[in-house]
Amino acid sequence: MPAPYTKWNYKGSHAVAQSATNLFENRKKPCALSPFIFMTDPQRVVNPVTAAMNLPKGAAIIYRHFGRSGHEKTAEQLRGVTFEREQQFLIGHDPELAIKVGADGVHFRRDASLLAPTLWRKNCPEWIITMAGLKGEQDYHADLSVLDALFISTVFYSKSPSAGNPIGIQELTSIAQKLDVPIIALGGINDRTAHKLLGSGATGLAGIEGLLA
Repeated sequence: MPAPYTKWNYKGSHAVAQSATNLFENRKKPCALSPFIFMTDPQRVVNPVTAAMNLPKGAAIIYRHFGRSGHEKTAEQLRGVTFEREQQFLIGHDPELAIKVGADGVHFRRDASLLAPTLWRKNCPEWIITMAGLKGEQDYHADLSVLDALFISTVFYSKSPSAGNPIGIQELTSIAQKLDVPIIALGGINDRTAHKLLGSGATGLAGIEGLLA
């Protein structure tokens, strides 16, 4: 397993990044992932390379290409930018691409059995491996310790087409207390909501447009 992340040292006026700092300084569980995670989306982020260049140093970027043409070239460009800016770089559910471009790890789709995360933890123990959390009352059928972090959504109201009903801070806190894995809050994270995560047990926050403001 990768060592706990220690490089976040944000100093600036970005409200969401400041909230990430608060979460980082109050982490209860060691986590290998930056507290500020930007997730790309080909429908919502026109140029992920430019976005990465405008994000704080020390942030994490999860590149989700969803099979869009040209994704290999974009991944290579992102690897270059993230390396220069000391940003962590994960690929969304594409281990082969992660190997090809030398990414820091993979963010997997939700799976109660954790088959892919377990396999790739054995194959690439140095990777940062994360996964989308299950929805509702579903149970995990494998040991969550293979993950460096679990992304829980949707925390706040989001206009994303894939967003469900927001679970709210109380439910997020309950999940963080129940599961023995670092929790990343996702969904509706912006400068109006991010500060509410302090005290929830989340070790970091993730989003798209709200992190670019």
